[in-house]
Amino acid sequence: MSSVNILKTVLKLCPRFVEKICLKKHYCIMRKFSINRQVYCSYFNNNNLHYNNCWKKKMFIIDNNGESRKSKNSYFIMGGIYTLFGLFKEKEEKEEEPEYITAMKRSILAMQRGEFKKAEQMLHLALHMAQTIDHFKAQTYIFDLMANLAFEMGDFEKAEKLFVTVMQRLISTGTAENDLRIVHMSLKLSKIYEAKGQLEKAEDGYKFCLHALKENPNNEETKFFLLMTLDYYAHLLIEKSKELEAYKMLLQAYELSIPINGIEHEQTITILNDLGTIECRQGNYNLSIQHLNEALKAAEKLEDFESSALHINLGFTYLKQGLYEEAKKSCKEGQIIARMIKNSESLNEANVCLEEIKNLSKRK
Repeated sequence: MSSVNILKTVLKLCPRFVEKICLKKHYCIMRKFSINRQVYCSYFNNNNLHYNNCWKKKMFIIDNNGESRKSKNSYFIMGGIYTLFGLFKEKEEKEEEPEYITAMKRSILAMQRGEFKKAEQMLHLALHMAQTIDHFKAQTYIFDLMANLAFEMGDFEKAEKLFVTVMQRLISTGTAENDLRIVHMSLKLSKIYEAKGQLEKAEDGYKFCLHALKENPNNEETKFFLLMTLDYYAHLLIEKSKELEAYKMLLQAYELSIPINGIEHEQTITILNDLGTIECRQGNYNLSIQHLNEALKAAEKLEDFESSALHINLGFTYLKQGLYEEAKKSCKEGQIIARMIKNSESLNEANVCLEEIKNLSKRK
């Protein structure tokens, strides 16, 4: 099984982390742009060591004045897939599994359950064991797990230092700077800088990832990381009010997501939603409606997919066209879903949409 297929398999197992935002019941949240109130989030999941990762990403809301703001919730990656590929394979060559690997596995399970303190304790135990036998590779991988755990716990400073340490250790053993393991951690560091508000450093990181990926073979793994880099870089550009540049990247991401994920997939739906949002803000309403309807059609095929944002986005687009009945129907549907799953943010967006429809209908 290829690394990408492993990633796709593991996606199905990704646990629910921290606060539930737009897609309250989803393992990885979709990025949701309300046309007038744009919400933006996405997922990323990587694994070749049999544990789950979930990307945390900032959401954005675009208000009726065309301004964007961040919402409180976010999702990020937990874990590093390419960090030390093959480390756990050692257990297949031995009758007894090394104790440090058992401790690492237990820490990963604890992460998946949200038991972060327990995970941290198990990682320190695993690190002590690895240091006792002077296992360089295992120590590096444990540092990587610690970095991801630190981010999940909101300790960005610690996560940043640990990721840098892991990268330095890999490079010291001859790993090239354009190696996918380095690209993967650079992508995570960029998200850390973005979370800390260091947008220029974040953008430099995304640019580095794009450059490094161009130097890699055009295979499945490279395409997977290119998709994620384009997606997240577009997110940053939207935050910097560079929507046209973001739109071009999202188009590229969409073209990659179709063969990698298929149309009926959270990330593809998310990208369609983003495209539709920007198209609406740019006045291209017909194309916006097309993309949002495609996203809704695909979302209907996914079990347990919270689609209130898509309905609300579509409602706002119809509203921009003066199609009040269609707008009311879409926003009402979004309101029903948001109320049912107790998503206060989406419910507020739906209420704003319906109130504006009511006011504009009176003036008509």
